[in-house]
Amino acid sequence: MKPINALLLSGQVALFAVSGCTSTEYIHVTPECTPPPQPALPEIHRGELWDALGDDRYRELERYINGVWAFSDEQGALLDSLCE
Repeated sequence: MKPINALLLSGQVALFAVSGCTSTEYIHVTPECTPPPQPALPEIHRGELWDALGDDRYRELERYINGVWAFSDEQGALLDSLCE
């Protein structure tokens, strides 16, 4: 047995012996039910942005922004289901 494994094993045995392990304690955890703030995106004229970025980069940015909104909506729905 390697020395590091022996140390880890002896540490676990010591923790088990000290803890007593006679009863299980349950801790009630409640989520914070206030939804996170919606992402604030700057007001941008879409035509000017498309002209500046080009079609490919604009579509990439659009997918990213839609992903941010989808994640925000998903987190809000998850909080709604947990906090009811």
